[in-house]
Amino acid sequence: MKKIYNIILTLGLCSMFAASCVDRFAVGDAFLEKAPGVDVNIDTVFTKAEYTRNFLWSAYGQLYCTYTAGNMMNGAPIDVLGDSYHCYCGWGGPKQSYYTGGLTEDAQDTNNGNFMGKFSYSTRSLGDVAGGRVSIYETVRKCWQIIENIDRVPDMADDEKSRLRGEAYTIMASRYFDAFRNFGGLCLARRAYGVGENFTGGRSTAKETVEFIDSLIVCAINEPGYVWNVPNADIGQWSGRLTKAAARALRAKVWMFAASPLFNSDKPYMEYTADKTTEFTNIEHVWFGGYDASLWKKCLDACEDFFNDNAANGNYYALVQPTTEDEAGYRTAYRRAYRYRNDETHHEKIFDVHPSIYLSDDVVNGSRVNGWGWGWNGWCLDCVRQGGQVPTNELMECFGMQDGRNFPYADIYGKGKNPTGIDIFADRDPRLYETISVPRQSLPAGFDYNGKAYADLWVGGAMYFDKDNFGDAGSDDGASNYRKFKWMLDYSNAKMEDAYIGVAYIRLAEMYLIRAEAKAETGDLTGALDDINIVRARVGLGKIEEKNPGLNLTTNKNNLIEEILRERNCEIGAECGDRVYDMIRRKRQDLFTKPLHEIRVYRLDADGKRMSPDGATDVRWAEGDPWPKFEYEKPQITNGARVWWEAGKWSNKWYLDPVSRIEVQKGYGLTQNPGW
Repeated sequence: MKKIYNIILTLGLCSMFAASCVDRFAVGDAFLEKAPGVDVNIDTVFTKAEYTRNFLWSAYGQLYCTYTAGNMMNGAPIDVLGDSYHCYCGWGGPKQSYYTGGLTEDAQDTNNGNFMGKFSYSTRSLGDVAGGRVSIYETVRKCWQIIENIDRVPDMADDEKSRLRGEAYTIMASRYFDAFRNFGGLCLARRAYGVGENFTGGRSTAKETVEFIDSLIVCAINEPGYVWNVPNADIGQWSGRLTKAAARALRAKVWMFAASPLFNSDKPYMEYTADKTTEFTNIEHVWFGGYDASLWKKCLDACEDFFNDNAANGNYYALVQPTTEDEAGYRTAYRRAYRYRNDETHHEKIFDVHPSIYLSDDVVNGSRVNGWGWGWNGWCLDCVRQGGQVPTNELMECFGMQDGRNFPYADIYGKGKNPTGIDIFADRDPRLYETISVPRQSLPAGFDYNGKAYADLWVGGAMYFDKDNFGDAGSDDGASNYRKFKWMLDYSNAKMEDAYIGVAYIRLAEMYLIRAEAKAETGDLTGALDDINIVRARVGLGKIEEKNPGLNLTTNKNNLIEEILRERNCEIGAECGDRVYDMIRRKRQDLFTKPLHEIRVYRLDADGKRMSPDGATDVRWAEGDPWPKFEYEKPQITNGARVWWEAGKWSNKWYLDPVSRIEVQKGYGLTQNPGW
């Protein structure tokens, strides 16, 4: 049997039984009616263990991955809605909908696959369209059918039935959570509805929704056959298969979001305006009705349950550690942690999702057929190289120094502002170098960039992004004068294809940071710092409270929360959209409305004057020469400037997305979100 990646790709898209049993979700008309002309029905699926497993694998193929085409906004991942990345693509969904403020409730109803919203509340699948989205309710129905019918399978042992039920509960809970953090209260299907049976339950409150998601996770945890981890003997085949550990971790992540100020506050983020006669007016669809401190205790308890169970299972999940205490060792460990799937010796990923590497296995003239951004390589080659996800200067400043201090050079930008020629890219947090391409004098052995052991990425340098001799001529992937490195490495196919990719929905480093946030919110600031420092130590950073004494992190809760959010961005940014969701759940209007910036790095001559200020003159560097001194500018982004940056243009409605107008009009009790 092939790896689960291949199982998911093949069975999730092409299996006779998966395809035959994926009926359309027609809430308000009939909940998941059987497709016309289908002979293979639900009874067939549960007559044989092989068919039942295949049906579950197809649900795995619908797990949320930021870098699956159906989850991108016409080629751009949702990270570009935050402050770390920007989309420069004119055809990208962010520039057409979010940046202009033009997103509408109809944006998610397109039939052509060019989806402009960051998530879809739809009961219909666009899976038949190239790159189309799968409705969460399609996945929900599959999972309920498995849970309700698996005991009928004659040739499957009871412990396997229990295990598959646990996996189905976890998949379903994750899909509801995906929708919850985009829309708030949801319509909750608590069972698989029969053909022709209408759903009339309406929209549940936000509190009911999170409690329902939690109940699904508890059901998964309580399944006796649900294993804590995939045994090492099976991991080559089953890396990425969900486990009880994934359910435990998901529970902590759900309560972290729920306990945050978006829903858990003394007042709603926005008043509900009843300006559409077809809608209900229940503010508790998007608000818990007040602040409840006990929700952070629920989050902390969920974290402790995970870590206690992990200890009871020999601490199977562990941070990947460096083998050498230097940049090469730190970067290798970090890259192993975020980029690759678990194997026999590395078990950091807890809840893993696998993007498809290619649209197909077709080979033309010796090269894979990638499709227009639909496979992993297609996303890399087509979307990022055209400016779909370009780092900002704000992301660069997020990373501190190698000794553990926060970035200390906020006032260095401008002509004459760097008289001593400080190199702001030297001696930084090693994760910076794994995230963004920046000017470097000497790269560690094995970390060459575009075949060179240095990177002269300043204006007029050989690797300056506007030069046609580096990368794709006319591309926008370096439009900010930074280039994305995380996932991309140096854009060489040999490096991007070095192993199967595993995108973490949750990995152990995040569990430490979730627990740190819950500890801080419940008054244990010292304990929170301990968890942060465990993550930082992996890349050689000093203790955050000792290296930044002016922040008073042992006593100042607000500063500590800010540092946890910054650390989350450094560690798990651009993995599963977490930076954007952190800004949303914390109601960070200040970050959404703060203009973002590019970078201009100018090489100085012996007289301290800028060389090639317009980039027209070649001022490349030769190995062996002294490393130059620099000046820096950080111009505000104008290509795709966001309307939110204009005074008075922000609305809190942007914290949640609009619900599909088509869905609201079906009349089964779904309401629109405030402001839309």
